Amino acid sequence: MDQSDWACLPEDLLDLILSRLVTLSDYVRFSTVCMPWHTFALEKYDGERHLKLSTHQPPLLFLPHTRGSKEEETTFIISIHNFSKTYELESFTPICSQRWSGSSHGWLISVDENFAITLSNPFCSKLKGGDVGIIRLPPVPYRNCYCIEKVILSANPTMTPDDYTVMIIFNMYGKLAFIRAGDKEWTCIKKCHNVDDVIYSKGLFYALDGTCSVITCDISEHNPMLNKVSPRLSPNLSPDEEVQEIKNYIVESAGGDLLQLLRFMDWTTVVHGDNKRRIMHVETKGFKAFKLLFLNGESKWVETKNLGDGSLFLGENNSTYMSASDCLGCHPNSIYFTEYCPPHPYFAHSYDMGIFNLGDGSFLQRDCVSKFLSSPVSMLPPIWIEPTFQGKKIGGFVKNPKL
Repeated sequence: MDQSDWACLPEDLLDLILSRLVTLSDYVRFSTVCMPWHTFALEKYDGERHLKLSTHQPPLLFLPHTRGSKEEETTFIISIHNFSKTYELESFTPICSQRWSGSSHGWLISVDENFAITLSNPFCSKLKGGDVGIIRLPPVPYRNCYCIEKVILSANPTMTPDDYTVMIIFNMYGKLAFIRAGDKEWTCIKKCHNVDDVIYSKGLFYALDGTCSVITCDISEHNPMLNKVSPRLSPNLSPDEEVQEIKNYIVESAGGDLLQLLRFMDWTTVVHGDNKRRIMHVETKGFKAFKLLFLNGESKWVETKNLGDGSLFLGENNSTYMSASDCLGCHPNSIYFTEYCPPHPYFAHSYDMGIFNLGDGSFLQRDCVSKFLSSPVSMLPPIWIEPTFQGKKIGGFVKNPKL
């Protein structure tokens, strides 16, 4: 069958083919067969089809690094989720003066020295004469801001440019603030503090506070409404676990269950190379998972070693749950993790990356950074990012939407 025959297939047959596609990469391949297929794929990428494809894609691992000493030599390496192959993203230019802080809904998030936040979509094509796939937010105005620990989006601005919210954890006391599309300034949630992690689900933000309790934040009204939905988590820890640093995450499973992850880490100082440079080394020792159950009208945390078909992707700034059966090469009941120890005046930076099996407590892979890079480079924090396909919104691009 020649090219013209493929191009002339009836639309009901093309729609049947699209309905059988599971992965975003297959959808993109479909759209590159010919121009009629490309146009049809863009028109049909919305609603349930968009939701189906966006929830079946394993995150990519972004490794921003510099090949030399100059900022303009900064580039990105992309790795697929099983740490086995890398690609260099040449079409995306990082903002070198800003600190990369993570990702949400396929958008990379950076923060500058004035605590202004920029959202960048590396999957948007560039057009002449403008910043395509760039959203610039105003600086966070609160005193003693210190740092911005996490930034998440309630929705993908590509798909809903006028209906999304940006939530941040900032300040050494773990405060929350948000800004909606169309707002001119940030709103601080004054009664919520000591927040370790936050996610968005079913119209609400779920915050994990310093007592390992979960609080919902309803920002649909002028004054945010807070509601505590879980008791404090008091896990039984071994003597070794009690002396290790613990980092907490909150994740929603594919079935809608709330999970709380405890990550156990050791920090040690080692001497590296002939120059005897000291490195602050971080090592993940293990994880514990707890599911929030509701029994007889009360909620309680129950430890679990079974994520079922699930795979978790955890990093400095994000936490994502995926179904392993929908992601070729993913290990079920496993945690893909990254950790970054930033450089210090007296110490070099270090990384910890690997795959942890929650069922038997074993590490399937460790020390994955060396597999990506053949020569020493200066790297920034690794970032998990969900791949996106732009569809037909504004011709497939986000034309610098403003807040």
